[in-house]
Amino acid sequence: MASKQIQCEMCGNENAVGYCKSCGYVGETCADIHKTVNVFQTHTVIMHEAVKMHEDGTENPNDILRDITEERCKQHLTEKAIFLCKIHDSTICGRCLHSEHRSCVEEVVDLLHEVVNIDCEKVNTMKSLLMEIKNEILLLKNEAEHSKENCNKNADKCVQECMGLGNKIKQRVDELTSGTRNGITKKHNENLTTHSHITKMCDEKTKWCHDAESKIDSFVDKNMAGHLYLMNRHFEKEVSDVRSHLKEFKHKHTFKEFGFKENDVILECLFQDLEEVCEQQEEVNGSDDGNANDVVASTTKINKTRREFTLLLSQVKQDLDQSEKARNALCDELKQVKQDKDNSEKKRQILEQEILKAKQGIEEFEKTRKGFEQELLKAKQCIEKYEKVRYQYKGVFSQIDA
Repeated sequence: MASKQIQCEMCGNENAVGYCKSCGYVGETCADIHKTVNVFQTHTVIMHEAVKMHEDGTENPNDILRDITEERCKQHLTEKAIFLCKIHDSTICGRCLHSEHRSCVEEVVDLLHEVVNIDCEKVNTMKSLLMEIKNEILLLKNEAEHSKENCNKNADKCVQECMGLGNKIKQRVDELTSGTRNGITKKHNENLTTHSHITKMCDEKTKWCHDAESKIDSFVDKNMAGHLYLMNRHFEKEVSDVRSHLKEFKHKHTFKEFGFKENDVILECLFQDLEEVCEQQEEVNGSDDGNANDVVASTTKINKTRREFTLLLSQVKQDLDQSEKARNALCDELKQVKQDKDNSEKKRQILEQEILKAKQGIEEFEKTRKGFEQELLKAKQCIEKYEKVRYQYKGVFSQIDA
């Protein structure tokens, strides 16, 4: 059963797509007239959103999605939001541009001009980034699974070694190793908790990737270049934030490595002490020389081992003291070298001043020498003139005498 359509109350020829408070229901042509004809500029037209209708005439609650350039301005319901203000990060209409966003005109994008078609390169870039994020998530998840397996093996191995040690040194040592087993179990539980956190985070980020990819596919299939354009503006930053979160999470939630190692020397001493404490001792008298010698030999062996530790510790302490003395001596030498360097610097500065003075004296002497040379040259010229005159007079006197 087809639904009844409301007719335009102005022309009666079209189905109504909006409602004017003054004119009533209006069709698409009459709605355009309201936008262009001056007499209708004071009228307020509220456009209806297109909805799908069931055969029984009821409305489908899922509205037909429109691209950005087809949506109405939130402030001016009769105008289409065909501009994007980058400064305020909002879609606006022409009236908003001329009234509230005059100062933003340099940062306003005409969506009808910029986002006419789907930018396949941007789509591929966004999908490529999503693929990289998903690969990183999968890699981190696989590493976590691998670490979990290693932790399980490591924990089993450590517990078995710990139980083996407990079997060796019996009940008392088993009580002492219970703390170690609890510590291993605690570390293992912490690693399991870390694995749980990482898995949960990876699942969340994977869901985000799937949701983002679904949006991109939906925008591409429905040719919603505007939505895709707006999504792409902040998409690389969102991907960068996810990648930073992954790195931070990986650094913060790390698996703690642990192991089990026996100290053979201390264990030998412990076994020897246990033999002394636990073995059944017979009453020693004067005739049991052999047994007394065995006890003394065993005690001597233990004391020797401990004595070796004491000597080694004493030697290490002496080495540390000597190292400290050597360090102090080097510090004193360094201090003396620094003082000598400072003194040398002062002497160098004094020497430079003296050289400068000597240089100035040489320059003055050079000037004086040049003056003397000029005077000497003049004197020489005078002597030459005098010699010429004297020679002339000598010739004259010779003629007179003749």
